[in-house]
Amino acid sequence: MAALRVLELYSGIGGMHQALKESCICAEVVAAVDVNTLANEVYKHNFPSTPLWAKTIEGITLKEFDRLSFDMILMSPPCQPFTRSLSFLMTFHRTLPHVWT
Repeated sequence: MAALRVLELYSGIGGMHQALKESCICAEVVAAVDVNTLANEVYKHNFPSTPLWAKTIEGITLKEFDRLSFDMILMSPPCQPFTRSLSFLMTFHRTLPHVWT
């Protein structure tokens, strides 16, 4: 069986890529996409042979999508709007008070 060709969106530092590797599913990440330059540096360190596109997903053309000929999309949507939000942190604090003690 041929390896699944995977496009990784919102790749961050590669957590989903690593999870895919550990799942033992026969797959190859054919490209990773993330706009965060710091995360991209870590991703390059973690997965140096994976092509990494430093752009938003809206910046990917249909031709680029077609050239990748992927079978599956793996993605981890951006978490910054939630993790940097004070209201999120306060909700987290009220929900899981034992974490803060």
